[in-house]
Amino acid sequence: MLDQSFSYDNFRIILDLENRKGIHVEDKLSMTSVRFYNEKIRDCNEEIRNKRKAGDKASLKLLYETKKKLRESKEIELKKELEKVSRKISAKGFNISLKQVKIPGKKDIYTTPNKPEQFFVLKQIQRNISRLFSVKQSNRNTIVEQVISLLGDQFPKYIIRTDIKDFYESIEQDMLNQRIVKDNLLSPLSRKILQGILNSYKDKSGSSKGIPRGIGVSAFLAELFMRDIDSDILDLKGVTYYARYVDDIIIIFTPSPDENSRNYLNEIKDLVEINHRVRINPVKTQTLDLRSTGAIHTIKYLGYQITFGAGQVITKLTDSKVLKYRERIKLAFDDYLNYSKINKKLARKILVRRIRFLTGNTRLVNNKRNILVGIYYSNRHLTDTCQLHGVDNYLLWQINHRINSFNLKERLKKYSFINGFKDKRFSPFKATELAEIMKVWEKPF
Repeated sequence: MLDQSFSYDNFRIILDLENRKGIHVEDKLSMTSVRFYNEKIRDCNEEIRNKRKAGDKASLKLLYETKKKLRESKEIELKKELEKVSRKISAKGFNISLKQVKIPGKKDIYTTPNKPEQFFVLKQIQRNISRLFSVKQSNRNTIVEQVISLLGDQFPKYIIRTDIKDFYESIEQDMLNQRIVKDNLLSPLSRKILQGILNSYKDKSGSSKGIPRGIGVSAFLAELFMRDIDSDILDLKGVTYYARYVDDIIIIFTPSPDENSRNYLNEIKDLVEINHRVRINPVKTQTLDLRSTGAIHTIKYLGYQITFGAGQVITKLTDSKVLKYRERIKLAFDDYLNYSKINKKLARKILVRRIRFLTGNTRLVNNKRNILVGIYYSNRHLTDTCQLHGVDNYLLWQINHRINSFNLKERLKKYSFINGFKDKRFSPFKATELAEIMKVWEKPF
């Protein structure tokens, strides 16, 4: 039986899991008393390194004893802090405080106060839902690989690629609640806190439906909501392949000879819109009738533009993904120019790391699955790399027009998207470096 409690033991597990990802929860949440011991331990580690180099064995023994005592003191303090968090969450009147953030040209996102109780309650709810309902996001690379393989054969088929319009904002809360309470798996306190999140979203958004975009638990709630849609689509006659990544959907029908008049798209629309009360996005909906072979077709799915026909498949990046790389390059240079007014040396170092990260590949630190990301590993199914030359030209323009230092220019010119892809160039980064690198691209404005 899963322990769903908002307790010290569970919060300790969460803290360890997050710290392994390089989140540094004690610093993020300003847990001052715990941070004090972290700093002391870091100082002690530095002294140990120095004494080890000097071969001072007598001092090393004393330092190891000091470090052990510091760790014990830290654990005592951490337990006090996490037990205090547990009491706050269990207290009458506790609720999640959502803040609405308006983003010009984009959908609103929601945040919570940077307080330990808000952080840990959301992480525990997320953990409870994930484990109890076996909620897991599909593997993007596996889906793309399967789709490319299916498009490469010449069997007659009918394809629908679509997504849900205003996905998070259109989810019916009453239907979601029915799914949550159906199996009676979540504890009463977990359900109460979840309901508080949904009520707070109603108040802030002014809408009676939807879930808050930007809150980690919402991704798990969205997956839970979509399960019935997945099941209903798979039950349709003639569906030979179905995949969904978040709300990006692809369905492949294998038609019978007597089904020429069947309207596959209307069937999907009726199922989704009438039965589940969310809408198919007409702008992002594409249908392909491949019952007659020989023609060349193009479909966009999960960041790839896939052109296929006559047994050949060519994959390029979508225009939106190319634009995303260009935007990230620009933001990196914008941040450099601003920050160099304060600390030029550090600004240079961060810019180089960001360009090295963008044009290369790395392993997500402290991750048990050893996930590799980067220009190759995030686009491994790319067969036509011409767009990467264009992104390289844009990077070169930024270097030549926005950097004055000759040495920095020459250093940045060593990095290339096309070379990073073709050579699978790998660069390791520390957790703190990755956090600093990503910061500029995570800002809402």
